[in-house]
Amino acid sequence: MSPFILLVATFVYWPLIYTTYLSFVEWNFVEDTKPFVGWKNFTGLYQSTLFESAAYNTLVYIVASIPLKVLLPVPVAIFIWGLPFKYGNVYKTIVFLPTLISFVVVTICFSWLLNPYMGLFAEILRQFNVMMPSVFGSADLAIWGILGISTWKVLGFNTLLYLAGLSSINRDYIEAMQIDGAGDLRIFRHLIWPLLTPTTFFVLISTVIFSLQQVFTPIDLLTEGGPSNSTTNLFYMVYQYAFKSFNLGYGSAATVLLFVLLVAVTFLKIRGLERSIHYQ
Repeated sequence: MSPFILLVATFVYWPLIYTTYLSFVEWNFVEDTKPFVGWKNFTGLYQSTLFESAAYNTLVYIVASIPLKVLLPVPVAIFIWGLPFKYGNVYKTIVFLPTLISFVVVTICFSWLLNPYMGLFAEILRQFNVMMPSVFGSADLAIWGILGISTWKVLGFNTLLYLAGLSSINRDYIEAMQIDGAGDLRIFRHLIWPLLTPTTFFVLISTVIFSLQQVFTPIDLLTEGGPSNSTTNLFYMVYQYAFKSFNLGYGSAATVLLFVLLVAVTFLKIRGLERSIHYQ
């Protein structure tokens, strides 16, 4: 057996198989026995209020991430692409810098900025006699605060991906369209955007898959899934069941469902987008 196959079997297939096994048993890390309970963990998970909240919040995270993390970097990348070389490099560095900072550091900084009593935004609003709401203490605002943190963190990385896609576009095509009288909007719609579809496809798939994982750190540090489960998602729910409630059966069942969901979403998006991708 080659080392590569051994590594894949050890760190990919075996954890998946063992997690699937644990999803059909009852175990709490302590007991030596693991009684088989069949589909009880899955049915109990489906009927729990935590799963209902996590599933809804997961949908919110994914849907909101598309305009924030997939579409917003496009105009930023086009702006940098149109700058002279030396200025473009400066803006690339500025935009990409948040990606290099630890997510823990980013989360703590935003918790200070959004502190309702002594944060920067609270001080600014106080000058206009407006009270700063407790973003991470509000069930209505907390999820948007988490999304804002994760968007700021990954915006630079996705922008660089689009810049890589833009660099493959021959500027002679743009000049030819400008000579024909095409405006910026028409050039973007009929030339730039179609040629960016491979990059957009990659950014979209990675955003959908990792949007749940990217928000784990701010959720854990700032809200722990609250208030009232308003920020938890399927990814964090696994952690809540497995390592907070020590219910390995529910945690493993949630992991299996999350794995199936991500595979299904990825497959559907590949089938739905492959026809609209233009490589030349």
